[in-house]
Amino acid sequence: MKKGILKERWNKYRKRKRWWSILFDFIFLVLIVGMLIPQSRKSISSFVVRQTLLAPRESSNTFILGKDDWDMKLQDREGRLVTLSDFRGKPIFINYWASWCPPCVAEMPSISNLYDKYKDSVNFIFISTESHIDAAKYLEKNSYDFPVYTTAGEIPEALITSTIPTTILISKGGNLVMYKTGAARWDSRNAYKIIDRLLSEI
Repeated sequence: MKKGILKERWNKYRKRKRWWSILFDFIFLVLIVGMLIPQSRKSISSFVVRQTLLAPRESSNTFILGKDDWDMKLQDREGRLVTLSDFRGKPIFINYWASWCPPCVAEMPSISNLYDKYKDSVNFIFISTESHIDAAKYLEKNSYDFPVYTTAGEIPEALITSTIPTTILISKGGNLVMYKTGAARWDSRNAYKIIDRLLSEI
C-alpha cells in the first residue's frame, strides 16, 4: 500500500517538473542531508559560500594609520615577535581567519591565487584565531604556504574585528583603504586592479 502511494506521488511530481528542476531538487536535498552530518557540514558550507563570493571593493572612508596602530604586535610560527611597522614600505594585506570557519575556508583558494601573484610585492599577514599547530595542520593539508601570525598583545581599535574572515588592506603610505568583513573573491579582476593601483603609488 505504502509503495503504491509513493509511486503515485513520484509520478505526479515527475509530471509537474522538468528534468533540470528535478536535478536541482535532488542537489538541494543532498546539501540539506549533508548539512545535518557534522563531518561534512563545514565542507558543504564552504562550498556553498564559495559559489556566491563577490569581488571586494575599497572602503568609502579611508584614513592614515597612527603610531599606536603600527605598534601592533604579532608572533610568527617560530615564536618571534614582530610589529606591524616591520612590514612598512609595501602594501599590506591582513586577513583574520580560522580553519574551523566555513567562510574563511571558502575564500582561501582565491586568496592563495592572490598570494601567488603578489607575494613578492605585497606583505601578507594571516592572523589566525587558533593555535599555530592547528593553523599549520590546515595549511599543510591544503598546500598553502601563507605566513601565519597570532596577535601578541592588544589590537589597535582601527585593526580590531569581531568577525572572521575580515581583511584589511593598507597602502604603502599607511592609508587603510579596505576593511572587508566576510568572505570575498580575492582573485577577481577588481581585486587585482586595487592591488595594482596601490603598487603604482610612489
